[in-house]
Amino acid sequence: MEWVPMLKGVAYMFRYRDVSMSSNSRYLDALAVVSDPSTKVRELEQITKRKQVTPNRTARAFNPLSGDDIELFQAMMSGQHCVRGLKNGDVRRELARSRHFQGIRHDTRRQSAKVTRILQRFHAHGLIAKIPHSRKWRTTRFGRRVMATAIQARQLNFPQLLALAA
Repeated sequence: MEWVPMLKGVAYMFRYRDVSMSSNSRYLDALAVVSDPSTKVRELEQITKRKQVTPNRTARAFNPLSGDDIELFQAMMSGQHCVRGLKNGDVRRELARSRHFQGIRHDTRRQSAKVTRILQRFHAHGLIAKIPHSRKWRTTRFGRRVMATAIQARQLNFPQLLALAA
């Protein structure tokens, strides 16, 4: 068995149907997550509290309205990471001009160490998971929901609410 391109023809119509159905179901599952705001609020509350990693160590909480945390969420949610996962170097390239690397712009070892700590923080909150037998990470379903909600709240809802309050 191996992956090969699908041939064009009536004989392979059943396979086109299967691929289309699975693609449509994934799309509808993604849309179904957006509708209920109460679950989103509960999920956002989970990442706004410190997480106990080991008995003597905790992971810092996220602030969904903070610009720094939104930069991290956008780096993790970048579309190129969906297919093959993300590595330390990928996140470093995404955050190259951000405030996270202020003062260590030309020191790749310190940048790598900082990204490792960021990845551990995301993992502690359950936003990303390790791909076995590799150096890659992937975003979890919970992580995609929470990070997308935080990005949407920061970029769309927060400015509107701020304008209404002013």
